[in-house]
Amino acid sequence: MTGVPSLVDSLAAYVDELPEDERADALHSVFYGFYTRVAIIDRTTYELAAAAKDELPDLAPALAEALRDNALFVGQELFASRVRTMAAMSYISTRLADQLAGADPPPFTLTHAVAFDPDTGTLRTYSLSTPGEHPDLPYDATSYDPGD
Repeated sequence: MTGVPSLVDSLAAYVDELPEDERADALHSVFYGFYTRVAIIDRTTYELAAAAKDELPDLAPALAEALRDNALFVGQELFASRVRTMAAMSYISTRLADQLAGADPPPFTLTHAVAFDPDTGTLRTYSLSTPGEHPDLPYDATSYDPGD
């Protein structure tokens, strides 16, 4: 039985097979693919919290307690997944910075990112060329640090 390849191995296999002039663009796209994962996690967490809060009045007390307990457990798992995803984004950012080796990035083909909009409770697309349209976008994919 073979093991599941790590992100490092999978990313290396993917990127290293590309022509040199396509690697930075591919890493940029992969970075925002993981950002989309964060958006999905954020939306799911938002909906889970809303369901646990809003659906409680119609439930028997034992079911309401079970829902709260399960929401807490799932929320903890979602948080752990979000942290792992942010760590992956950091690794990809480092690979992208190494790929560029200090040069200005080329124009990237990916022009929009998906992010969670907590005001509407929906996933939306945002232009990567419009800073401030979403508070977290655009991240600088070449210097992302989840600790910032």
